[in-house]
Amino acid sequence: MSHEPCSHIPSFTGSFRENLEALIAVLEHGDKDPAGKRIGFELERILIDDQGRTVPFAGERGVGALIAELARSRSESELVYIDGHLLGLNYTFHGELETVGVTVSLEPAAQLEVSAGPAHSVKALYDAICAFDAEVERACAAIGLDASLVPVGYNPVVSSPLDLELIPKERYRDMDAYLSRRGRYARDMMRCTASTQVSLDYEDERDAARIYRMATLLGPLFAFLFDNAPTFRGEPSPGMARSRIWHHVDVDRCGIVPGAIEGLSFEDYILWVSGVKPILFTDAEHVTTSTGDCYTRDIMSNRPLEPAELMHLLSMVFPNVRLKGFVELREMDSLPPRLAAACTSFTGALFYDKCLEAKLAEHLRDHLPHGFAGMDENDAVVARLHLEEQGWDAQVYGMPVEALVDAMVAVACENVALGCGCTGIGKDEPASVTVPVVRETGPASAFDLEGIQMLAQLWGNRLLPRDETARELGNELGCVR
Repeated sequence: MSHEPCSHIPSFTGSFRENLEALIAVLEHGDKDPAGKRIGFELERILIDDQGRTVPFAGERGVGALIAELARSRSESELVYIDGHLLGLNYTFHGELETVGVTVSLEPAAQLEVSAGPAHSVKALYDAICAFDAEVERACAAIGLDASLVPVGYNPVVSSPLDLELIPKERYRDMDAYLSRRGRYARDMMRCTASTQVSLDYEDERDAARIYRMATLLGPLFAFLFDNAPTFRGEPSPGMARSRIWHHVDVDRCGIVPGAIEGLSFEDYILWVSGVKPILFTDAEHVTTSTGDCYTRDIMSNRPLEPAELMHLLSMVFPNVRLKGFVELREMDSLPPRLAAACTSFTGALFYDKCLEAKLAEHLRDHLPHGFAGMDENDAVVARLHLEEQGWDAQVYGMPVEALVDAMVAVACENVALGCGCTGIGKDEPASVTVPVVRETGPASAFDLEGIQMLAQLWGNRLLPRDETARELGNELGCVR
């Protein structure tokens, strides 16, 4: 498919208009009845062997061989081939609480990603992740690989991203070539980082804009509170390493989407996507080509696109908060599975509360007499910079960071302890309106509450996940003094 010439001028007629409306429809398809809302999370980890080396994709004991071993117990329909290589799995986990979809894929330098959900309970997601980890342990033993999945925001055993080879996926080679010219830490992002991401459903466009606004405002806090990268290029990191890296990847496709705090419509978001250069395009025949200097709007103007092609365009932008038929929070570093589940419980308990902003304002009335009214994108940027530079001593949105963290924990605990879990019940909502991410009291809600209390204890001691990880890495890998 040819992408030349590039007009750089959007035309709101013809194929562009048709594709614009189709992409808006993708986001509208995410609309859920309150009782149908679910939650999901994905966890990326780095496979490190018993000699303290990153396990590459290639080789008889490489990640590729591991995926092949995992595939031995799967049907052909559950295997994912890309560019002629087995690079993932897509299957169903039948858990005690729920049946959960699981997707296994590889990041650019063979970081192993497992995505679970969506589901009504975080406990079901966690059970699916634990079952996958058990499969990985078995598969490693079968191929003679002594290695562990290390949950960390930045690879602790490399001093340069160029020490790591890319997996055989054309998409990543094109991205590596393009992004390395756009940001000095683009290769660090692709090859060395790993994250935890949480996906939230929304009821309609207004609800999506509400979640998006609060996720943008609180995003810097999530990047700080779930910082799990004690090293950067082989040396102790100054804190929030992944957050700092993303400043230097590609300003056009990263950061805050304009209008995120004022109120972002689906059309606003798609028009922002249309103004980004997609780097590459994978068509309906799974053929990937470089798009050069073309913008997404140029591709949208060529012809009506297939559903998979539309989803590809949505996947080629990396803002702090992304829309893909759900709201995806991307700020958190890779975490140990129980902590990643706690992060997911915490996220759902906050953002599924329609009165979150009002409740936080009430808890923080001495610091925020007018709530978050009047806040803009610059305030969110400044909050992030203060957290990166000052950590627990930072002032964010005019208050000590600990005050805001305490308020967030209090709201999350209140929502779960009410017995309605991540519901959205507030003073403006009738008691019958619930979002049963936790379907009932019992194992699911107890699991949520336990996780949030685990986080509260950690933060109450002014600790972050990176503190425990630094200690463990110092003992096991000898890379942090």
